[in-house]
Amino acid sequence: MPNVSMGTANSGWRGSRVVRYLLLLVLALVAMEYLFGSILDASVLRSIRHLHNDSQSSFYAMRFNWAKQMTKTTQDKNNEAESVTVNKTIDINIDNEATEKDNTIYLASRIEEGLTNKTIEKLISNTTEPPLPLCEESPSDLGPIMANKTELQLDYVETKYPEVDPGGLYAPPNCTARHRVAIIVPYRDREQHLAVFLNHIHPFLMKQQIEYGIFIVEQYGNKAFNRAKLMNVGFVESQKQKAGGWQCFIFHDIDLLPLDQRNLYHCPEQPRHMSALIDKFHYKLPYKDIFGGVSAMTVEQFTKVNGFSNKYWGWGGEDDDMFRRLNKMNYHLTRYDDLSIAKYAMLEHKPSVANPKRYQLLTQTSKILKSDGLSTLEYKLVKVTQHHLYTLIVANIDEPS
Repeated sequence: MPNVSMGTANSGWRGSRVVRYLLLLVLALVAMEYLFGSILDASVLRSIRHLHNDSQSSFYAMRFNWAKQMTKTTQDKNNEAESVTVNKTIDINIDNEATEKDNTIYLASRIEEGLTNKTIEKLISNTTEPPLPLCEESPSDLGPIMANKTELQLDYVETKYPEVDPGGLYAPPNCTARHRVAIIVPYRDREQHLAVFLNHIHPFLMKQQIEYGIFIVEQYGNKAFNRAKLMNVGFVESQKQKAGGWQCFIFHDIDLLPLDQRNLYHCPEQPRHMSALIDKFHYKLPYKDIFGGVSAMTVEQFTKVNGFSNKYWGWGGEDDDMFRRLNKMNYHLTRYDDLSIAKYAMLEHKPSVANPKRYQLLTQTSKILKSDGLSTLEYKLVKVTQHHLYTLIVANIDEPS
């Protein structure tokens, strides 16, 4: 029976070593927290405590069963004295280890409590930092600018403007923007224009202190260009890229460059025609109801008119159709009182093929408004790629709606 007592003592000694090692591990974690700040949080120690409790529970359960079995063996041999000795040895070892276990858990609990308090203090200190002030509605240093129409390489332009986040996303660093604006640009085979446009539009928009994203919506395939349907796609897909969604949408031809920073790229209470005066037209408004080039609409306005029509394949008609949709839903077109603010420079390009059905389609706008637009939009998303200065959305819209 001395062997039984010795085995029990050895097992108890091994159990004590486990407890000591766990205690050393906890102390080491405390030292790391002290040296490295909040690398660890209270959840780590909580896990250690649970692991410690679980492992100790299993450990003691096994030893308890083993001790009972050994007691039965001694009783069978009618050796009461040695049995009492063995049981006392086991009880002493268990009591000592239980005391060390309780001390370790108590220490871990105190450390966890301390780290939790420390984490809470840091969270409070972070959340109590004063929020950024609201940006100005119209910064005071805005004014006329020049447009650089010089040919540029897209790869070169992509190396500029490090303050812009991937995907062409930007938010002012020193104030909270009042407006979240998506710039939707229908596109196909205009890489040279894209480089010039990006080089011009980013500093223009950053100066206005708005939060914005630039979305280039490219038509896949070789069928006639459908500018309006691409803008519907851009509206839908850009909303997926922004937590909480965009408030305002600027539908923008890629060949138009704004010439005055006071032409604010956000949405007023009524839809706004932005590009009133273009150099190609000698800075004269072509006709009163024109809504083409660059236009601004809120989410509510755009969805209420069911977006653009999907039926305009080829050049022309879709903007006049939008004007009629807005009127039908009791909106009215607005422009700046001072039209000189709404000046644009146009990049040279080959004339597009006109849509021969545009006049016929315009006669149907009020009748088919609810059944032609966002509600019937069909397309296949080919890919979405975040470049440095823009998000490229490629869509197959070839099946006429």
